[in-house]
Amino acid sequence: MSWLGGAMPLRVSAHAGPADLPDELVTSVRCVVRVGELVVFCENVDGGHVLPGGRRHPGETHADTVRREVHEETGWLLDGESLRPLGWLHFEHLAPRRPDYLYPYPDFLQVVFQGTATERAGGSDWTDTDGYELRSRLVSVAEARRTSLNGPLATTFLDLL
Repeated sequence: MSWLGGAMPLRVSAHAGPADLPDELVTSVRCVVRVGELVVFCENVDGGHVLPGGRRHPGETHADTVRREVHEETGWLLDGESLRPLGWLHFEHLAPRRPDYLYPYPDFLQVVFQGTATERAGGSDWTDTDGYELRSRLVSVAEARRTSLNGPLATTFLDLL
């Protein structure tokens, strides 16, 4: 399987619950963002997903990264006190390493959080600051399960809500 339409073949597995993960292998964080009884659903050029997030900047905690990335991709402002880790994603490259690949290889991890948002900066006209996400909208958990590009991976974490 390739992750979000990427060109590198990957084996991806989802793991629920806490874990003591090696920090050097955690490249990114993801978040299931709740707004009341709904979740934020992102739409990008590859389809739709319920796990906004991205790469950590040097010196950022996982919580700092997830707050920044969710805001950049969706406009939603996460309540820092609401953040809790749900589990993690384990990625394993199935192809030889490219010489220009800068991240842990062949395995890397992404921590998945749940967080609550009550306010959206910029209102309903928010645009992703990096231009990858086309839009985001609120959907029921049932709709997120049916339409998420992440499919069974997202369901692992949606079941924990």
